[in-house]
Amino acid sequence: MGHRDLPSPNSNVYFIILMLMHLIILARASIHDYQDESFIRRSNSFFFHGGSEGLYASKLDSGNDKSSSEDRPLNGKSFIRFESIIFRRTKESAEKKNEMQQRTGLVEAIVLEVRDREKIGGSYLNSNAICCTPELSKDGSCKVGEVIIQQNPDNPDGPKRIQTFFEGKNEEANMDIQTIEINSTGMYYLYFMFCDPELVGTLISGRTVWRNPDGYLPGKMSPLMTFFGLMSLAYLVLGLFWFLRFLQYWKDIIQLHYHISAVIGLGMCEMALWYFEYANFNSTGSRPMGITIWAVTFSAVKKTVSRLLLLVVSMGYGVVRPTLGGITSKVLLLGVIYFVASEALELVEHLGNINDFSGKARLFLVLPVALLDACFILWIFSSLSKTLEKLQVTLFFMSIDTLTSLTVSSSLQLLREGNKLFRLSLRLKSYAVNMALCLLCTQIRRSMAKLELYRKFTNSLAVSVLLSVAWIGYELYFNATDPLSELWRRAWVIPAFWTLLAYLLLVVICILWAPSHNPTGYAYSEETADDFDDEGISLTGSGVKVAGGDLATKLERKERKASSAAEHHVFGLGEDVEEDKRE
Repeated sequence: MGHRDLPSPNSNVYFIILMLMHLIILARASIHDYQDESFIRRSNSFFFHGGSEGLYASKLDSGNDKSSSEDRPLNGKSFIRFESIIFRRTKESAEKKNEMQQRTGLVEAIVLEVRDREKIGGSYLNSNAICCTPELSKDGSCKVGEVIIQQNPDNPDGPKRIQTFFEGKNEEANMDIQTIEINSTGMYYLYFMFCDPELVGTLISGRTVWRNPDGYLPGKMSPLMTFFGLMSLAYLVLGLFWFLRFLQYWKDIIQLHYHISAVIGLGMCEMALWYFEYANFNSTGSRPMGITIWAVTFSAVKKTVSRLLLLVVSMGYGVVRPTLGGITSKVLLLGVIYFVASEALELVEHLGNINDFSGKARLFLVLPVALLDACFILWIFSSLSKTLEKLQVTLFFMSIDTLTSLTVSSSLQLLREGNKLFRLSLRLKSYAVNMALCLLCTQIRRSMAKLELYRKFTNSLAVSVLLSVAWIGYELYFNATDPLSELWRRAWVIPAFWTLLAYLLLVVICILWAPSHNPTGYAYSEETADDFDDEGISLTGSGVKVAGGDLATKLERKERKASSAAEHHVFGLGEDVEEDKRE
């Protein structure tokens, strides 16, 4: 014990590296299956990583008995159970042994909590070895051929070992069915190890079952089941609100409302499927293939449709343009590619064999999704910038139209003070100008409403991007400062944040584009459609042109309509004419 104060050459470095190598392959199933898996050499030992999970302490007091038979009641208990574990050594290795000898090879199962990692290996003996050597065994600190474990009498919940021996020339050794009860909450690692070089080539088959007090769901994932349940209720509330508004203003529904409804429906199904998938996982210990595939597919579809919704809204679809025009095919192509990439990543993460899912393979699938997300972000903000610019320019030229109309109206009012015989014609022209002025004022109000709408939407997106960047930074910091998953009870917050952020963005869109009795306040209008053509706004020497037609032509056309209407009611103006004559 006193040797711990001596300067050691970091003797447990091999074991820490061994644990780091397997952080990327933390099993997502509570039943870990092994199919003829081989052992890897580290220092003077050979090991196989049997699994890593966060486990909560048992709820029931188990007394002094640290292990139990498989028939012992397990409700409310946390444990690791070894089932059908078989070790197979090579025929050459078996032939070298004496048939009469009882123990001709040793394989050990080591279960340790991550905080006890320094107790594995010869660090406290000032040695780099993991397995005990004749020199280290001289003082009785360890036994030759066994993994060095520093025992602490005051902490019986420290690293545990289960030994399995080969007998005679047998090529197989069966591990007894055993259950190790977990009485301390923590991140637990399981390693199968041997020290005898003659056992090189040994394979392991079988399975281990890991269970928490409330079910088989791993400790990292158990809070997510509650989270998905709450998110299902949140989507249900949002869907109910949207459905009531939809029914209330069903006559004023525009195409964009159907797209928003589809995203809400997909979100509801996604959260419900994930909740039932986790609930089934918690009760059985393995992921149900059917429900998981449906959940993964709905998740990929919802992510794709949500991003497409943000993109088309940013382009002004349904507000400043009736269709997407020639870019429709590009938008759909980006959506299809994103769906395929997202579906592949989700399937491998949730259905693949995690023990074979290396860091390079994960990077190969994560990079395309990250790049496509970056493309969506750039395209969304680029489209928003253009939409806001169009609204501002259109509002500017409408203001010019209004000022010109006011000038014409004032001029006509002054002319009315002149020749009384010409006053009837001037009244008709003044009426036409006032009609045009009212129309322009209405269009200005609509454009201002649209501009304010998109400003709020832009601000919301900007805030979400800033939060995303900040959260990515936190996630990198979290992973960098917790390489051995000691903070596993907080890890569920990282994926939950992205789900919550997507929901909040959807809520913002539902509020801004909620069905109402006056959807034309932000919906696309044919009267102003030409105002948004890129090449339709220009200044010429003869005056102001809007969408290919100058102001004088527009006013003249409106005046002709007003004059035609006045001719049908000319006798209704007779009293005014007679009054003028009397004057």
